[in-house]
Amino acid sequence: MKKIVILIAAALVCMGHSLLAEDFSGGGNKFEFSSVKLKLKEKKKTGYYKLDAGSPKKTLQDINNNFYLKTPKKIKQYKADPLKLTILGVVGAGVFTGFHIYYSNTWWKDKRDYFKYAADGYYARNMDKASHVYTANVFTVATSVAYEWAGIAPGKALLYGAITSFAYETYIEINDGFAPNWGFDWGDMGANVFGAVYPFLQEEIKPLKHVNFKWSFKPSWIKSKTSSTQDDLLDDYTNMTFWLSVNPMMVLPKSVTKAKFYPNFLALAVGMSIKDASHVSGSGKAQVEWYLSFDWDVNQLPGKSDFMKKLKKILNFYHFPAPAVKISPEGVWYGLYF
Repeated sequence: MKKIVILIAAALVCMGHSLLAEDFSGGGNKFEFSSVKLKLKEKKKTGYYKLDAGSPKKTLQDINNNFYLKTPKKIKQYKADPLKLTILGVVGAGVFTGFHIYYSNTWWKDKRDYFKYAADGYYARNMDKASHVYTANVFTVATSVAYEWAGIAPGKALLYGAITSFAYETYIEINDGFAPNWGFDWGDMGANVFGAVYPFLQEEIKPLKHVNFKWSFKPSWIKSKTSSTQDDLLDDYTNMTFWLSVNPMMVLPKSVTKAKFYPNFLALAVGMSIKDASHVSGSGKAQVEWYLSFDWDVNQLPGKSDFMKKLKKILNFYHFPAPAVKISPEGVWYGLYF
């Protein structure tokens, strides 16, 4: 419990720092300060400097006398759009209702009338904790993008996204407390908190922008699960893999990155999956599987418009097929692993 409190406190500090930084930059109005970049080339033994090729000669004193800073330049103003907020609310309510109906017929079927605590990761060898981190992370980023689309400033949109994500995951966990096969799990709550606030950590600690959580699934997953009457679609960890993707750009020297010796979109990932596990049939023989794989850092691909940046941010949550090797419990090479 103490670890959860510490994690929440750290999350609040990160959120506060991000919002404070936004307030000093103009709140809803983003400003950009830029200075004159002077490319000075000294001519040997003349004492003169050139601004650029073809520019008139000037002494250093002339440059000092005429140097100035540009005034703040307003580049974008954020204002909540009532119509877009209404659309967002209607869509959000529809998605929430759809998931609630689905869970009521699968995870929460035959609810009990009392609340209980339980560590429910036994059936998946705690792989569900990776799922909680990933899902909360996706919800934070996806909803923050939606809030931004509705006209809310980026910093506040990210905060509202984290609150939305944490609130929804908490709602799931409370209902698990009444479910026959589950229970309220503090480990799940810790994973939810971490996943929801991880985007704030990425803003505060820049190298973390190159460390991302991803997910992939086997092509037969949807077909096999939709035809099954026993298991449910979203809880089949045997056909899913969760990944921790790291782009080496974060540790490579600038001489390498600037010279483009290494493709900046190529990352490395560690994957986790499981076999012979189910909360329906049991998991006595369940084994955790570990993978090493190449990964595509979609954020580094071309596209600098605001729309493309947001699209790449969402797409980067998926681990696209890539060469991989299973390293445990046995070694297997895959030309393309899904």
